[in-house]
Amino acid sequence: MKQVFSVLAGLIALASIIPYAAAILRRKTQPSKTTWIIWATLDSIILSGMWVRGAVNGQVLAATIGGLLIAGLALKFGTSAWKPLDIFCFSAALFGIALWQVFDSPEFGVVTSLFVMFVGSIPTFVSAWENPAREDKLAWTMTLVSSVFTFMSISRWSLMDLAQPIVYALIGIVMAYILYVRAYALKCAR
Repeated sequence: MKQVFSVLAGLIALASIIPYAAAILRRKTQPSKTTWIIWATLDSIILSGMWVRGAVNGQVLAATIGGLLIAGLALKFGTSAWKPLDIFCFSAALFGIALWQVFDSPEFGVVTSLFVMFVGSIPTFVSAWENPAREDKLAWTMTLVSSVFTFMSISRWSLMDLAQPIVYALIGIVMAYILYVRAYALKCAR
């Protein structure tokens, strides 16, 4: 049953890319170039580290595929200004990659990359906080649901199996708060 949950998590995560990509192409969503470049890079690193330790799940596999696709769209259609926060987050991502290389440890690399991934999410959080309409609710809701199925698929309660779904869920929770609670508060304030 845990394998079924992992496949469901991957399918939902992959399906979440469809409304997000469509929203980008319709110009309803403006992804942060910095965030998506960081996410695509780190998803690839996390997938590699989890692969080495036999801890790959459907969500991280789908996130890597989707992250690369959305990063490409973000380069063409995303927000173009690199603010100091964007530069800091991108620098933090590069530092995380360097640490993995120095310590040559998949576990250290995955945890470091996940920390940097969360930090790299800050430009998207800030952008969505300023204007929740810049992000796609359906895509982010599906991402959060995918995290639930990923938790249900965990068979070993180890750092390698838990760290990725926890961070992805935290990112999804923050985005859900912004896109539902913050958006509702802004709507009521008008």
